[in-house]
Amino acid sequence: MGLGFLVDTLKKEKRLILICLLIFLLFLTLGIVTGAYFSDLLEKLTDTYLKKMFGEILKNANSKFDLFLAILKNNMKVYIIVLVAGTLTFGLVSLFVLMTNGAVVGAVAALSAKKTSIAKTLLLLLPHGVIEIFAFLIGTAASAIFLENLINEKQRENTKVLLKRFLALSLLGAILIVIAAFIEAYVTLSFAA
Repeated sequence: MGLGFLVDTLKKEKRLILICLLIFLLFLTLGIVTGAYFSDLLEKLTDTYLKKMFGEILKNANSKFDLFLAILKNNMKVYIIVLVAGTLTFGLVSLFVLMTNGAVVGAVAALSAKKTSIAKTLLLLLPHGVIEIFAFLIGTAASAIFLENLINEKQRENTKVLLKRFLALSLLGAILIVIAAFIEAYVTLSFAA
């Protein structure tokens, strides 16, 4: 299972990854619209829920490395849920996580853009966010590989090949989660100051 196999797997699963991307973008857009039109209500929710959640995640982060580890732990926990629960439900849990993340990121981005600026909001989201989102898209696609194989009667693959494809995508997604957490801790958050 080398780099060539990974590239072939990405090519084979590009349709599934693209569908996941389109679903994420749809819910991101819904989140942005919701954030723009219901900012007062969402601000109360973010003040109570999101700030508490992120405060709990980041409470012991006394250095950038601690921050990296805290972000990595949180994101890897969600990624493992996407892979395990998603695979057991043929991608349904993964799809739910992807839609929820899209809506939350969109709403928070809209609120942030109202409070600061669109440019600052993009600086706070894009450096790590593109990689992190791609990791979750890959994880969601990996969790649906077995369902896709059941549906696709014409080109069914044997279980060993499917498992290799699942592991290749899962490993790539995990590596991307690590890279995104590093960028978030060491690069993105420097823009927050």
